[in-house]
Amino acid sequence: MAYHQKNLGFDIKRIPLKASLLEDDPDDFVGYEVLIDFLEQRALYELDGDIVEIGAYMGRGTAKLAKFTQRYGKKVYAIDVFDPGLDRTVSQSGIRASDVYQAFLKGRSMLQVYQESTRGLHNVVTIKADSKKVKFPQNQKFVFGFIDGCHQQAYVENDFYVIWPHLVSRGVLGFHDYKFDDWPEVTRAVNKLLRMHRAEISEAYEVEGKYNILSLLLIKK
Repeated sequence: MAYHQKNLGFDIKRIPLKASLLEDDPDDFVGYEVLIDFLEQRALYELDGDIVEIGAYMGRGTAKLAKFTQRYGKKVYAIDVFDPGLDRTVSQSGIRASDVYQAFLKGRSMLQVYQESTRGLHNVVTIKADSKKVKFPQNQKFVFGFIDGCHQQAYVENDFYVIWPHLVSRGVLGFHDYKFDDWPEVTRAVNKLLRMHRAEISEAYEVEGKYNILSLLLIKK
């Protein structure tokens, strides 16, 4: 199914949830199996480059991406400050993102949970830093990037520019929480970026994940 997003100037295709792919993993709030299925369908492993994730949280998605890509000799760069209290985004219902993160952590250290999730995965490169301070070398290439860090508009826009210049042709960049009412700044930022860079985008897909939350995936020309 596809629809035309008039104010953005191109069609966005919709991929419904493939529930049969999802593992019973309470600490994965995205449904990374759905993303990995998309990467496999498009044979991104054949392209030259690594994977980058901004916003690793508990590391469940990082681990799944790493297990998938290690057979192809690719690294997964995971960028996070690992401090759940720093995301001060407030939802439309008045809930702070930091409170949501801490509730699911149940008193656990975010960094320790992440380290447990990624233990033994030697193709994971952890960058413990604010994404606004991260800059990759000019020759770094990515085939897939996923943004699910701070949900403020300024951060979403920043995170796009951390990855997009390094994304190879036919590579995919994804944004979690697209059109999710709790974090409207994500959608505002993404739509702004779509309008600014639509000439560089060949296709766009809304992929339904866990809890019916969408990820918007952009394919670079």
